[in-house]
Amino acid sequence: MKKILLLTSVIILSCNNIPSGDLSGVLNDNSKEVKMTKELMQKYSEGRFREIADMISDDSGEYYFNNVKVDKEGWLSAAEGHHDLFENIQNDTEGINLTSAQYNNGTNWSMAWFQWTGKGKYTGEEVKIIVHHGFRFEDEKIVSAYHFFDPSLLDREIKAAEAINKTSKRVLGLAELKVNKGFTASNVEEFLLRFSKFVRETEPGTYDFGYFISSDGRRVNLVEKYNTSSDFVHHLNNFEQSDYSKEFMTLFTLNKVIIAGDASDELKAKAKAYGAELRPQVGGWIN
Repeated sequence: MKKILLLTSVIILSCNNIPSGDLSGVLNDNSKEVKMTKELMQKYSEGRFREIADMISDDSGEYYFNNVKVDKEGWLSAAEGHHDLFENIQNDTEGINLTSAQYNNGTNWSMAWFQWTGKGKYTGEEVKIIVHHGFRFEDEKIVSAYHFFDPSLLDREIKAAEAINKTSKRVLGLAELKVNKGFTASNVEEFLLRFSKFVRETEPGTYDFGYFISSDGRRVNLVEKYNTSSDFVHHLNNFEQSDYSKEFMTLFTLNKVIIAGDASDELKAKAKAYGAELRPQVGGWIN
């Protein structure tokens, strides 16, 4: 699953040598760098990306996938992971724009703009994604690489794969709350404005946080989503150690609490204090 997680967003791989200063240079559509990039792209589409491993420097040590630092192996594994999710992967060779440039600051780059296509193995959907990437070369090795594309369609396929294989680490908190006497819908809304801001600022692993009120203003349902059980545990600790927990329990009475998904032993232990029912995933997918 690690290699699939690396596919989910704009890929940034770097050696801290982004072109700067005088960037004027000479473009070349038939350079050695262009030929190497074409070979890399061909091997990738054939599912043989590891065969070009010797093109990638072993010494750079600073490859980033959406701010997550990985090594050379992480890049190779991520490229292979695409073929776990999609079949008939193609880089549009007809529409590709590929060139290289030697800049006056001494750096050598290849740059490509093209359409990536594939068919999802889990959704069955035909996917098209516009991609731009740039590789910086030293001594006929790639020492920096930048990939830019919209990750949403890849992420959709990852979620479908997780659902079928029951491997999603996401966890949901579901609850029905009763608004206690003496409080109004306006009181609920004012509290949740402050509480939501607190959660957003202190809980990066809480990715959905929704509260929904009945027409009479007496009942509220919550749907909270976490990337992992650890993120859910962090939320509960964060909540319990804050003043918001006292306000919450003054404002609401818990009628029913459900923790759904892949709950860890630590989360299960925390769940007991809330009388929560545990429900593992049996189908569908979790966004």
